[in-house]
Amino acid sequence: MSFRILAVSALIVLHGLFSVANPVGTRADDELIKVPGGFLPRSNVHIVPEGGKIVHTSDSVKLFDADGKVLHSAPLTGSKPLFSRLNKSGTSSGKARRSLESAAVDAFFEAANDFDFSGNWIVPPAPQKFSGQVLQYFLALGPPSLDALLFPVLQYGATANGGGAFWSLSTWLIAGDQAYATNITNAAQQTSPGNTVDAFIVNEDEFLGSPGEHVWFAGFSSFQGTSLQIQTAEVFNVAIVSLEVSGATSLSELPNQTTNLHNVALEDVATSTFPSSVAWQLQNDTVDGLTINVVSSSGVTGALQIRYAGELF
Repeated sequence: MSFRILAVSALIVLHGLFSVANPVGTRADDELIKVPGGFLPRSNVHIVPEGGKIVHTSDSVKLFDADGKVLHSAPLTGSKPLFSRLNKSGTSSGKARRSLESAAVDAFFEAANDFDFSGNWIVPPAPQKFSGQVLQYFLALGPPSLDALLFPVLQYGATANGGGAFWSLSTWLIAGDQAYATNITNAAQQTSPGNTVDAFIVNEDEFLGSPGEHVWFAGFSSFQGTSLQIQTAEVFNVAIVSLEVSGATSLSELPNQTTNLHNVALEDVATSTFPSSVAWQLQNDTVDGLTINVVSSSGVTGALQIRYAGELF
């Protein structure tokens, strides 16, 4: 079944070093807080209410509530792209120690057209030790410039929209130096280790789009509170799978077993077809003991695996 059809049903029932976003014009009293990819001033981080929508253009980004009222509007400052760490020239691994204070592994793929992207995370064991570290697992879509990124996140630890020493779910859009996120969903039973959470990003142009504009719907299946809708003029054709670690000091603050992403699927929006194989490019952090590997390159039932040094088997 098409992912777009599934998304419409859901609507009806309603990395190198971490790139730190440039806090241009930060007030002296504007605290920097953690977001995926780095830190932003608190005033640049916005919680999206249920049913809200984000409109992203070449020079601004606006947040609307469910009734169409503008809650926030900001110009885009042309700050450094969030994922400027990605090296599109090919597979790489860390040569200088970055430390678990800011470590990441990435797999990425650039297609010719817009596509839907989904995958099933197997929730890993909780770290043996919690000392304020943040682990964020996500699949994401963005334009080739990577000046914006839309991504549902499986998280352990606390960031700008909440969290703590438990697994939680939310969905983010980061555009320039502005971040938008749904509230943290803490569904302890569904997000307990070994369970599956289904992340998706689907294109809704067929139903909600207009000439020159694209509509995307992202979140986790069965978790309505994580749903996020955006409208943008950009083509989102770069897929990313990532683990970001921040604030950790030892391997005991990471899971002690492999983390798996199953049933990875990429559906071409224009043709409703799936690639027979996806040419993932990988960026690993072998010095810090973090690697991401392709288990299956299928465009329908693909699989990726994140491993940690010191795993217990």
